Amino acid sequence: MIEIRPALYSDFASIARLHTDNWRMNYRGILSDYYLDHQVEQDRLKTWRQRLQDPLKNQYITIATLDENLIGFCCIYINDDPVFGTLIDNLHVSSQCQNMGIGKMLVKESAKILSIEANSKKMYLWVYEANTNARIVYDRYGGINFETLKKQNPDGTDSNVCRIIWSDASIFIA
Repeated sequence: MIEIRPALYSDFASIARLHTDNWRMNYRGILSDYYLDHQVEQDRLKTWRQRLQDPLKNQYITIATLDENLIGFCCIYINDDPVFGTLIDNLHVSSQCQNMGIGKMLVKESAKILSIEANSKKMYLWVYEANTNARIVYDRYGGINFETLKKQNPDGTDSNVCRIIWSDASIFIA
């Protein structure tokens, strides 16, 4: 049975591992091979240790587990932007569990948090333009590609990213 719960500090290494695996699998050609092969693991460990050790007040991280093994996570920042609302900063599901509705379960839980904590029902995320699989999923979720911008990646390279928006995140909990 899949369990959805808030992340604990003790989850940081599992979250970092899943994040690393997904980036290595899905971001070849977007991020540099050197970064993916030699730096991403330490970078993600540092990021998730910090986020769970000293969370920002508006940060909420939800995880999905199956038999106590992490299979997905979602990190949001409530009221991140005065125009676009709450940011989904990360949404990842393990490759073995994709197409099982886990991503949608995590977004639904995030939408519930947003409905209680946020000033508006608006939600958005950034996705690499080249990440067509994710863009198809967000389109299926009713997301609108509001704009495409060039941004700097964690490895120092630049890529086009799309801002996907939802004007009312309550569609996930209806």
